[in-house]
Amino acid sequence: MRKIVFLALIFSFSLHAIENYALTSLQYTDGNESFIITRTFEDKGQTYYLSTQTQTLQTMIIQASSVTPKALDKRFEASHFGKLLNHSTALYASGGQTHAWVQTPKKVFLTMDMCPSRKNGYESNFIEKLTRINGKTPLAIAITSAWIAQHEKAFEALRSNPLLDITWVNHTHTHFYDKTLSNDKNFMLHVSTDVAHEILALEKTLLEKDITPSVFFRFPGLIADAKLMKELRETYFLIPLGADAWIAKNEAVKAGSFILIHGNKNEPQGIAMLERMLPDLLKRYRFESIFKAFIP
Repeated sequence: MRKIVFLALIFSFSLHAIENYALTSLQYTDGNESFIITRTFEDKGQTYYLSTQTQTLQTMIIQASSVTPKALDKRFEASHFGKLLNHSTALYASGGQTHAWVQTPKKVFLTMDMCPSRKNGYESNFIEKLTRINGKTPLAIAITSAWIAQHEKAFEALRSNPLLDITWVNHTHTHFYDKTLSNDKNFMLHVSTDVAHEILALEKTLLEKDITPSVFFRFPGLIADAKLMKELRETYFLIPLGADAWIAKNEAVKAGSFILIHGNKNEPQGIAMLERMLPDLLKRYRFESIFKAFIP
């Protein structure tokens, strides 16, 4: 494989150093591997790309000068990533993919939402118990910029936990919610929603904290419509994650389930319920990285 400078490991971003963060849609190959470039930005006078390997779904930051990309064509639609986008974004009634794309008879996938919250800290006691019982645990964290801004110390503790293998999922910048509005006018369906700002500003927040955004997105409240899904597929190239086992709603965990809990202390009943379930759950299933739900 031709050597490319993978800056996710060797380049350190300074806070607020990223400029001209913008959408793009390009592709390139490296040996037998194909990649799509979905974002471009500048830092310290250099141009960088956010790139995704179309088979593994892994994202990375590369120097723009290290590749010679071409315009996106129909080959992308035929790729594994392209097929996943088409399938998952058709599921707007459930907020996206709710369970594993591939057969996973003994695997489940733990996801934890971090919506804005006035509560101090996060569900650290649950995380401690989970990792004490299970050891190092894959966890998809659906994160918002608003929660990070309100809980800097908690965020740093969470991201630095050596017993968590975290995949960072885009849960929007502000996570708008108004309890007086019905769902069809709420969350990202609110009339004033700036979709580009909600998605891209969260990505920029992560990059400024040395975190490479993943290809995964979770709609606030799991609420979306066909128009939003079309934008996610054709403009942002993000795979929406729903859930078929929202614990606080008493949804049963099955093989391949996307389990949903809230780690922001806004839904303690779900945390308590999953904590009681853990011993039996771990006898039947094992937690896996969210990537394993999509990769054969």
